[in-house]
Amino acid sequence: MFSFHHVTLSVRDLSVAEGFYKGLGFEPVYRWQDAEGRLQICHLRLGQALLELYCFRPEEEAELPSFPPWANGFRLGLRHFALQVDDLDRALGSLHGAGMLADKPSPVKGQTCSRYVFILDPDGNSVELLEGPLVEIQRPE
Repeated sequence: MFSFHHVTLSVRDLSVAEGFYKGLGFEPVYRWQDAEGRLQICHLRLGQALLELYCFRPEEEAELPSFPPWANGFRLGLRHFALQVDDLDRALGSLHGAGMLADKPSPVKGQTCSRYVFILDPDGNSVELLEGPLVEIQRPE
């Protein structure tokens, strides 16, 4: 039912981090920035592995409550990892039925997938569940 999709890191400087991971063989395949310029996202691929880098404007650190739920506010390091599912509603129902979720979260329309939600593991780590069809990620020009 689940397959690994990506890991997300929050970084201080997107170009420095991108250069580092390119040096390790990753290739940039997607870039996005929110309309206000508060957040930049870069996807890099190495084989079948996808690394997602988040970079917030430094001044946004003081404005944690203004970020949408999927952003988890500003913090460096691991943000979440993602599992791809064929049917998000079925997956959420299964997890809820097994007692792994107290409530079923409401899916959100995604930028690179059709829908997604975030859940927390027992230690508070964020796990994204995303449903296809996925956008074909292309190398930026």
